[in-house]
Amino acid sequence: MPTFNHQLHNSLENSYAQGYLPQRNHSGLFYLSTSCRSNLKNSTLSSENKRILNTTASYTFKKIALKDFSYTIDIQKKIYGWIKELGWDFPIASVKNIFTNHIFNKLYIWSDQQQVIGYAICLFTSEISHIAYVFYNPEYARRNLPIRMVLEVIIDSQSSGLNFCYLGQFTPNNGYYKRNMPGFEYFHNNQWVTFNKNI
Repeated sequence: MPTFNHQLHNSLENSYAQGYLPQRNHSGLFYLSTSCRSNLKNSTLSSENKRILNTTASYTFKKIALKDFSYTIDIQKKIYGWIKELGWDFPIASVKNIFTNHIFNKLYIWSDQQQVIGYAICLFTSEISHIAYVFYNPEYARRNLPIRMVLEVIIDSQSSGLNFCYLGQFTPNNGYYKRNMPGFEYFHNNQWVTFNKNI
């Protein structure tokens, strides 16, 4: 898997625009992947997006600077339990790294009835955003929380006047739900294209 130091390509924005994503264990390295994004220019919420917002209206969140978040051993244990129950292959050392030693700078903390149910780790610049990693209580996996977490970052990014919100990896068989995001595009054959089910 090819990697490069994003500084060689002038800016974070250029690295993302060329289809690269940051490597989770090394803050200066990006890798080429089937990246996807929401093109925020003139994109609007679909009826399905609005349905998700309505069904998750009881969930609340706060957005803070990641540097102000206290990553404790108790939080690490909680996230580790979620990851294990969800069956993800995600080492806890990598979790700690992206919370404490990476390029990401914003954190959404999601709650239900004042109980924390998820975290979304993001990068925001003056031009783009990237919802890089989400961790959540498995009980909410089928209650639209993961999709709402992504939608909220897209909505906030558009409200802030950003150009694109990057959504991570996508293939027709992986991350398929992302195709329903506003202004959805993915990187295919060295260019950004809209989703075509025949590809």
